Amino acid sequence: MIINLRQLRLLLLVIPLLLVFMFMYKYTLPEAEEEHLVQPEAKKLYGEFLTWEEARQYFNKYSSATVIDLDTGQQFNVQRRGGSNHADVQPLTAEDTATMKAIYNGKWSWKRRAVIVELENGRKIAASMNGMPHGRGAIVGNNFNGHSCIHFRNSTTHGSRKVDLAHQMMVWKAANIVEKQIRTLGPEDSIRLFFTALDQGEMKLAGSLLDGNEEAAVLELFRNYDYIRVSAITRLTDNNFKVNVLLGYDGGRKQLRKDIPLRMIKKNSYWHIDVSSIVVLLQQPGAQ
Repeated sequence: MIINLRQLRLLLLVIPLLLVFMFMYKYTLPEAEEEHLVQPEAKKLYGEFLTWEEARQYFNKYSSATVIDLDTGQQFNVQRRGGSNHADVQPLTAEDTATMKAIYNGKWSWKRRAVIVELENGRKIAASMNGMPHGRGAIVGNNFNGHSCIHFRNSTTHGSRKVDLAHQMMVWKAANIVEKQIRTLGPEDSIRLFFTALDQGEMKLAGSLLDGNEEAAVLELFRNYDYIRVSAITRLTDNNFKVNVLLGYDGGRKQLRKDIPLRMIKKNSYWHIDVSSIVVLLQQPGAQ
């Protein structure tokens, strides 16, 4: 047998290269692919579900905090200037004000948003803010004409001295306990939460309180109203209610009042609105 030295040298050169390639494929590439496949989603930040009486002990007057918007992740710095029933705060700088306004899509609004208040000591508390400058402001050069409000668990408004459901709903969201809280509600409170969620644009939460096949169509009925207010809830029978709702549209300049029939059913340990009882609105005129 005659051995071709040229072919032998070529073979001796190729074999090590082949072994190196196989080693890299086995221990490097599959690992990279596996790492790509199992990359975990970023863990969402939530806050402690502290009462206002507890939170105010840590969020002292004139202390600063970082407000983190739960939905967008954007954050800005504030100083607590006062407030006895909730925290009255102001953005520290003009840059902080610009960030806060960007969270509200460039337009100040009374709408509530779920936020995390990170205190100077690093403690993070579930809260809710509104986005409307009002009242007095004292920080010079921050481009914020007044102050805004941050609510915590069981805090109340300064005017009515009552707990504001819209703010509390957002505090639940910031603490990641919405479903837990819903399970504690009776049928009437579940109705109020449904319309409050619609009013605040929390369509996912509102949808979770519906049961039936026309969920998307019913939610669409209310999507473009500027505000939605429940005026009265009348119990007709054990599970049937009539809800008087005030709907604002055309920039809030016009109003429409409706009596909406609702049938409540208990499913999965909490109360739902039977979509078939409300779907009659799909055939009624007046939705803007």
